[in-house]
Amino acid sequence: MSDPFHIIPGTTDAPFFFFGDHASRHIPDSYADLGLSGDDLTRHIAWDIGSEDVIRGLCARFKCAGIVAGFSRLLIDPNRSKRMDDWIPKESDGTLIPGNQDIDADSRKTRIDTLYAPYHAALAKQLSAQSVGPLAVSIHSFTPKPNLGERRRLDFGLLVKHDEANAARFKLLMNQLAPELSVGINEPYSALDLNHTVDFHLAPRALPHLAIEIRQDHIDTPQGVIRCVKLLGDALKQMT
Repeated sequence: MSDPFHIIPGTTDAPFFFFGDHASRHIPDSYADLGLSGDDLTRHIAWDIGSEDVIRGLCARFKCAGIVAGFSRLLIDPNRSKRMDDWIPKESDGTLIPGNQDIDADSRKTRIDTLYAPYHAALAKQLSAQSVGPLAVSIHSFTPKPNLGERRRLDFGLLVKHDEANAARFKLLMNQLAPELSVGINEPYSALDLNHTVDFHLAPRALPHLAIEIRQDHIDTPQGVIRCVKLLGDALKQMT
């Protein structure tokens, strides 16, 4: 079994902390790719394409700590609560997940104990280790065109529920730095629906935070990642 998380070292007094719930598409060999093959193992249903590279780039720029999940959300989704039906998805964007059909209690517990719980425990430990209350930034990405949805023209989205002030300030800075790019609030997803990690870890600690969604075609190449890290970093720098 591979590591359920990867810690990015940094100084504990840095102004930011970055994390990614869906940074990896890794599925351990014991799960036999959940019965999937081809593009289904590399497209957006398995992970947030480009998000880990952006997180690592931002951590390097600000010399700050971070953490990324080390497993695919197709196994179990760390940004879902145990009460949500798609916590272990039986299908995703029109694709049936054979290995997730008729999961028994022992198999579910194994995924919790070896993947979901260790990631959340490590994230909690990392947040508690910060010597100051950093701006915690969750990085996700979204597909330009879901199989079962309309094409998305939005460039960036901010998922907002607990910290409206920082989201509004970040949106203004992004509009000033890149007026040609669109930044939406609670698009293409809403924090009122999908916000478990922020609700569970950041809100109880009263940490200032941002949850940033990036359209994947902006960060699916090394050059795109570099451009995005610079843009996001320039905006974030003005928030310190």
